[in-house]
Amino acid sequence: MPRVPTADWRPSGILDLEPAAWLALRHPGSIGVVAGPGAGKTEFLAQKAVYLLETGACPRPYRILAISFKTDAASNLADRVRRRCPPELARRFSSLTFDSFTKGLVDRFSNAIPLVWRPTHPYEILLTNRDQIRDFLDITRLKTPNWQADIAAIAPNTFESRHVGTYRLPIVREEPGSVMAYVLDLWWRAQLRDGPHSFLSFVSINRLAELLLRANPQIRRALQVTYPFVFVDEFQDTTYAQYDFLLSAFSDSGTAVTSVGDEKQRIMTWAGARPDAFSRFQEDFGATSITLTFNFRSSPDLVRIQHFVALALDGQAIPTVAQAERQVDGDVAQVWTSATKAVEVEYLASWIADDMRSRNRSPRDYALLVRQRADNFESDLAAGFLEAGLELRNESHVLGRTTLQDLLADDLCHIAVAMLRLGATRRAPDAWHLAFESVLALRAASPDDEVACRRAELGLTAFLNELRGEMAALPPTEEEAATIADRVFRFLDLAAVSRTYPEYGTGEILDMMVEAFKLHLAACASSVADWSACLDAFEGVARIPLMTVHRSKGLEYDTIIFVGLDDDAWWAHIPGNPEGIATFFVALSRAKQRAIFSFCQERGRRRKVAELYQLLTDAGVPELPLE
Repeated sequence: MPRVPTADWRPSGILDLEPAAWLALRHPGSIGVVAGPGAGKTEFLAQKAVYLLETGACPRPYRILAISFKTDAASNLADRVRRRCPPELARRFSSLTFDSFTKGLVDRFSNAIPLVWRPTHPYEILLTNRDQIRDFLDITRLKTPNWQADIAAIAPNTFESRHVGTYRLPIVREEPGSVMAYVLDLWWRAQLRDGPHSFLSFVSINRLAELLLRANPQIRRALQVTYPFVFVDEFQDTTYAQYDFLLSAFSDSGTAVTSVGDEKQRIMTWAGARPDAFSRFQEDFGATSITLTFNFRSSPDLVRIQHFVALALDGQAIPTVAQAERQVDGDVAQVWTSATKAVEVEYLASWIADDMRSRNRSPRDYALLVRQRADNFESDLAAGFLEAGLELRNESHVLGRTTLQDLLADDLCHIAVAMLRLGATRRAPDAWHLAFESVLALRAASPDDEVACRRAELGLTAFLNELRGEMAALPPTEEEAATIADRVFRFLDLAAVSRTYPEYGTGEILDMMVEAFKLHLAACASSVADWSACLDAFEGVARIPLMTVHRSKGLEYDTIIFVGLDDDAWWAHIPGNPEGIATFFVALSRAKQRAIFSFCQERGRRRKVAELYQLLTDAGVPELPLE
């Protein structure tokens, strides 16, 4: 297709970009884009991709690589690009998560990894937790008499992110020369066991991918030639291992790397996020820094309050310019205080129910945010909300070996739900589009091959006709949910899913998601009248989401209510700690129209978090006692 002249190119799907975004979009080299809450980071990256493809700045056969941290973020970005430029161009845009991209390299080029570090093929994914790491450290300490005190001083919660993640594997294995080197050597030996399978965590996979490129310059060069443009979203969350991978992959090359993020939203330090990622990026990649100043999400009043918190994180923070209009009367932010949980839940539920009616809003316009332990808050609040005719949905609920939110962001889950929607009703055009595109991919059929497309369409139609008959004849139950799910997975062919989607290539992730899907579908089928209602419950339609602040990152709601702003929920908070204030900032900035903070005396005191209340007071946020 003909190229669009650079001077004539205009954004697609939106009216315009802010002036700073235009500068960042046209910048030819590596660039660090500082984008605060509501700045439209995903939209900016989508527009830059379309600009590079349509103007020919990224000509055939070259590709653009976009790396995100979450599966839903990667899928969202890819979908926006597909909707904004022709298919033949969009196919040259690869949007993946960090883990799926590095895992794909390790799987594809495992034989090129130095033998002493080479995992078995296949290997299993190791989903580490604190208890597992503590057990490993305890066993290591007990069999190492000379270094017991030193090993006992290693913190289990930071061992993998701070030590495994920062350790650059030598091409030739070396004898340990320190306590930490000795512990790391045993850690790697445990993961790279001879048989029957190695067990690798994603931190380890990131490190192996970096070693692969360092040990094989020809693979590194092929990567650079394939991807002259690379995007990295949520750059403030980049871990030590991930940053080292980027450095080994794309520094000192012609690749232009665009990083997008906001240091004020760095809340993943506990998971190994580099505190110096932006400054290192500018130095190592020679990147220019540009700050976006528009906020398309929050009303002007909320933007003003957010700036008070932003200044506590960065005294030089640039004020953002609100682009959204205020849509509510009265205070857009309040602190609600109550003596007991009973008073708190009764008021919360009745207030949301009244606000929904008066403003014609849906349950998904609201979100209850908590610092941690969402399950505890669910048990405190769910019954009271039911009495008000409302249902909560705990997005952090554990399903087997994953969580509800991770399941709902999963590619296989999206495809299977689309199939079930088409089984429950004939009129679901979005579901049909997703199902058909997925079947083409799973059957390795090119969209340009008319015969293959027709064959795939006939096969999908025949299967859906059978599925509709079965779902119409049998009401939803836990048993039928399992049967129906198995039918869908058999049709999709899990082996084809594993081949087609990089994140399922090896390990247990596919099994985890299938298990979680069946558990959740069975639970939703146990108390509904028909399959459409079951799928509504599955996707959380008409339910108010409850989640931790970390889970809310990247999301937005008309009204957020932060429950549990007290010392008990924030037990680890230290006054002046940047990550605690950043967590508070992320919670506040999810709101489009209103942000409410609920303090209950029965839950705990507010001495440790006094500075957070002081920030709200300084911003003019009033307190309302509940009775």
